[in-house]
Amino acid sequence: MFIKPFKVKSNSQLKGTERKKLCEEILATYPSLIEEIQSLLPKKESISLMKIVTYSGQMGKIYCVAKIPMFFQLDSYNLLFPTIYTLWHHPHLINTFTMHSAVLSKLAGGADLMLPGLVLKEPVTLYSFGKLPKGSPVSINTEENKATVAVGITALSSEDMYLAAGHGKCVEIFHVIGDMLCQLGKPPLKPDLGPPNNDPTSISENDQSNNQQTIVDQTEVLPIKLEQLDIDEDSNDIAEDETVSKEYLEEIENVEAENVESLQTIESETVDPVQEMDQLLEYCFLKACKTTIKSSDLPMLSSNFFKNHLLVVCPPGKNVDVKKSRYKKLSIFLAEMKAKGIINTSITKGVETLLSIKFDHPLLKELIVNEEPIVAEPVVSNSAVVSECYKVTADVLPVLSKFGYEKGDVMKRVDIRKCFTEYVKAEDLQNGKTLKLNPQLAGIMRTKAHQETVTMEDGINKFIGRMTHMHEVTLAGNTLLHTGKLEPIDMRVTVRSGGKKVTLVNNLETFGINLKEFSKECQSIGASATITDDPGKKTPSVLVQGNQILYVYKLLTGNNLIIKIIEGDDASIIHTETFSKKKRLMTCIVLTIRKTL
Repeated sequence: MFIKPFKVKSNSQLKGTERKKLCEEILATYPSLIEEIQSLLPKKESISLMKIVTYSGQMGKIYCVAKIPMFFQLDSYNLLFPTIYTLWHHPHLINTFTMHSAVLSKLAGGADLMLPGLVLKEPVTLYSFGKLPKGSPVSINTEENKATVAVGITALSSEDMYLAAGHGKCVEIFHVIGDMLCQLGKPPLKPDLGPPNNDPTSISENDQSNNQQTIVDQTEVLPIKLEQLDIDEDSNDIAEDETVSKEYLEEIENVEAENVESLQTIESETVDPVQEMDQLLEYCFLKACKTTIKSSDLPMLSSNFFKNHLLVVCPPGKNVDVKKSRYKKLSIFLAEMKAKGIINTSITKGVETLLSIKFDHPLLKELIVNEEPIVAEPVVSNSAVVSECYKVTADVLPVLSKFGYEKGDVMKRVDIRKCFTEYVKAEDLQNGKTLKLNPQLAGIMRTKAHQETVTMEDGINKFIGRMTHMHEVTLAGNTLLHTGKLEPIDMRVTVRSGGKKVTLVNNLETFGINLKEFSKECQSIGASATITDDPGKKTPSVLVQGNQILYVYKLLTGNNLIIKIIEGDDASIIHTETFSKKKRLMTCIVLTIRKTL
């Protein structure tokens, strides 16, 4: 699962409520950790959630404590799996199999654990493999060291393993020592926990029935801490073991040979790309005629049919490109569909029109839509929302680190107030509206030596004042962070050489507005618009020919690009200058209404 690199979609730090929810989920899955949950997830250590996509396309989550992966979860399995680092501290957390040391190199190469690779106590009985159903989470260790080296799920039930007579797959491996999951953060040292118990599978009847409840009481306290652990393999652990069954190695080779044959078969059956595009084009055409077009919609330009109907019904993950098909042009494709009697078209002055569709045609009746209807995604507002936020600095870190925040994290004022209030309550510093200053708060707020108390509100404001003031600008789902003073959008009319008036619009990029796209929108009124460097301005401006103050203003507000003001600020984002008394009056009225709203 993690042998090959995986793609990280997001990596965020868990907040207080999320940490509590994670603890509850871990305890629900592994009740034996109720005594150890605080040491496993220390309050002073940060916990991060990493959402990933594996090389095979499977979605998953990785929970890291102090940047060390401790648990992972796959969407196809509704269960939290412990990593080998967690199992080094809690070796009896899940059921364990013991394998020959020489098999480890096979697992590190991406193979699953086969039955011949297990170390079993003779004679083999029905209960030598425990009492596990298929798909149970298990860990793997070696005959020389009971420290876990791999995690996976059983490929067969315990009864089926016994009936397999030592042949076939035993465990499907998800995570093995040395894989890409082990490369996250600074890997700990692998401990030497001694050889496994006399029963190599570490599964007895009593252990199986009381695994989650009582086994933790029998676990020895490990003398080596997590930060002292290492994943480096001892040379003895990977040395060839002459006692390994030859049947296991032969079975691995047979599985690899079968995989190679299956890959060759798939390659031989690969569809020609041109033929595949032809099939996709015809499928989308028939689907559009059957599902999206009504008789009342006709006649219709063929270009509108292609853009508004045929492309819209294309299956997710695929793209229709007529140039990559054997038709090369849409008109040629429609001519063939007309020859089959599905549609009727006409061409007038080089413009093709779709006149009618034969909805009772056999091809339309026999068409089966394979994919499920696409659920409409929530519409992302184009409104630019500007809000104040603050960056965690070294001054306030001693307080905010107690709540899981790190230097450089961005927080809203309400979150800072909540953390500050909880800190004051924990230290018993509040007396009504008065805040007693302890040495830590006095150092952060830099109060005078003789000052011992401040009002609660002043304390919060001074605390926030030691953080970096920022603005968060959200536009069309994109978020931008701006440090310092947020300059408003500036529109002004100036006169260039020859007495020509031009309109200059500055600071658009501050609000995430693309200058090239905005200049194209301005050209819709017939006036040229370019991007230029305005003297005295730090950022490029959009220059529009003529006095276009009102047009640009309507373009911004009419398309809901800029409609809100900075929270806590009375000044409007858009400032305008005009040379016409009438236009100035109109602009002032609009701005006054917006401020009132």
